[in-house]
Amino acid sequence: MEDHRLRAFCLAIEMKSFSKAAEAKFMTQSAMSHLVKKLEDELGVQLFIRKAKTVIPTPAGRLLYEHAKRILEQFKKMEDDILALMQKVKGALAIGADITAATYLLPQVFYGFSREYPEVKVDLSVSSTMSIMNDLHEGKIDIGVIGGGAKKSSVFIEEIAEDEIVIIASDDNPLTKIKTLTAEDLLSQPFIMPETGSGTRELIDGFLLRLGVNLGQIRIAMTLGNPELIVQMVQSGLGVAFVSKWSVFKATQEGRIRLLPLQGSKLRRKFYLVSPQKEPATMVAKTFRNFVRKYRFFVPF
Repeated sequence: MEDHRLRAFCLAIEMKSFSKAAEAKFMTQSAMSHLVKKLEDELGVQLFIRKAKTVIPTPAGRLLYEHAKRILEQFKKMEDDILALMQKVKGALAIGADITAATYLLPQVFYGFSREYPEVKVDLSVSSTMSIMNDLHEGKIDIGVIGGGAKKSSVFIEEIAEDEIVIIASDDNPLTKIKTLTAEDLLSQPFIMPETGSGTRELIDGFLLRLGVNLGQIRIAMTLGNPELIVQMVQSGLGVAFVSKWSVFKATQEGRIRLLPLQGSKLRRKFYLVSPQKEPATMVAKTFRNFVRKYRFFVPF
């Protein structure tokens, strides 16, 4: 429940464009412009300065935006309170997740959650940990799911699953014949790496340093942001890679990919549920958090 005019107005300010706001609201640009014009006529004041393809709020527009955001938050709280009184879980749930969590963890959860709560509409956005944290602080998402720790201490973090990062090669790679790999063995191969700055890349770099590998000596053949593409490139014989066990379950079962044995301890990471505060703001978010807490994730092997 909300005032759709105010929501559309806020989107136009946040996206700095009538066309982009209209697309987000599934309406035409002319309809968006007409809606804003009606607001301006009712208030008797200009809300936007139109410049080429962008729009800039006037002082009155900025003031209305501040009030509109508070009004929309109250609409949301009112609906949540009423639904809580009725003990009915219904509404929108905005989740941000990194690509590994979105690809391998959340599909498991969503299947059971949607069957139990069919009236919840999930809006999932996939991005980096940093973007997820920013979206949480700006109120764009209700909950985040990330691999690795969060660097901002102002959020509430709860562990939900554990993952192991393994090193893989194609089935015909000569390293598959070695019983235990050394740092020198790794340096003999080109690497397919996750993107610089990602949580997985930071984890891998730290692990290699602990093994005594000079990061400057690593030959990086390719950098990719998609774990499934990394597996495919390794399978094609382009190099070796560190990946989540979840991403190689099928390929290892089919014999297309081999795990390489590394000396020393295993490389593990945890997945976390993150929210702006200990108690999520909406009933839907609370219900999802409690559902995930009880969920038993499938362990690949």
